[in-house]
Amino acid sequence: MTNDEIKNFVEKVINEKIQTLLNRIDTFQSNMFRDIEKLKDLDELVEFNVPEDFAGRNGAGESGVEITVLNEYVKKIAAASNQLLLIGGIIEGINHFCDRAAIFLLRDDKLVGWKGKGFSGQNGQISDEELKRIFFSLSANTVLKSVIETKKNYMGEPIHKPDDFLIYNRLGGGKPKKILVMPFFVKGKPQAVIYADSMAGTVIQHKVIEILAAVGELSLDMLPIRQKLLAKIKTHEFVEDTEVESRVFDHADELEKTSAPVRENDPERFARVIINDIILYNKKVVDDGIKNRNLYEVLKETLLQAKELYMRRSSDLQYFEEQMVNILAKGDRKALKGYNFEVYK
Repeated sequence: MTNDEIKNFVEKVINEKIQTLLNRIDTFQSNMFRDIEKLKDLDELVEFNVPEDFAGRNGAGESGVEITVLNEYVKKIAAASNQLLLIGGIIEGINHFCDRAAIFLLRDDKLVGWKGKGFSGQNGQISDEELKRIFFSLSANTVLKSVIETKKNYMGEPIHKPDDFLIYNRLGGGKPKKILVMPFFVKGKPQAVIYADSMAGTVIQHKVIEILAAVGELSLDMLPIRQKLLAKIKTHEFVEDTEVESRVFDHADELEKTSAPVRENDPERFARVIINDIILYNKKVVDDGIKNRNLYEVLKETLLQAKELYMRRSSDLQYFEEQMVNILAKGDRKALKGYNFEVYK
């Protein structure tokens, strides 16, 4: 099996899973509207409105558009090559179905802001960028803590727990009309919280948001397998023995168990994977940044998020900063002017 055949195989498997989910969505939608048509035939019902959970943000007539948006983001999330793109796709997708959306990562005894969308930075609100500096202690009795502990979603009024006012004080913009708060699971354990709200009576389409979150959880669990396969293709690490390759893909669901994972005690390899991902998906920006010696400036947000991702596995920044210089900047440290090197001098 050639490298191209392997790559096509991986893409085929992922696309099949996406298509299965989309088929379920289409079936669900078709059944729903078929049942609505049946109800319209009843003499007792002069008028029937589509339930608000399935209505477009500006009315039921836009439901087809909303399905198109859902389709787009399901594909985008499932095809993400790293955690940064995947989480970004989830929050961007969710924000189409509410006013503001955010994800908070569980870190020790607090929930830390990671990604936000829809925060305007006006009228007392924080901005999307400022959300990354927000955190909530688990010692406070908030709805964020509650969904982590109960492992259940909450949809309803904004004041659900005594300390929920802390959330709205820090997010700014006043108290929302409705909120949706969900635990986000990684390998079966709640590792983050997704927050969505409605500030001006906009309908929070929670069923659609739940689908996007579920796709995100599944895609994140599959991401290590996808990254290992694509990394092997890129570095030509696959052996050319067709029989051996066939055995590997006959047991694709066991690949994660049998392959050597990127562990916390292998920070150099993990740093290399992160940096290579940045180069792969920002090639022109990287090339221009090296040429103009403003690499850190044009990739600042991406690099800071990559650094944070790396530090979740290892506190030793030596390898990460080495890979930034040697691989990303191709040895030209001056191209990273503005970055505060903490270890690599």
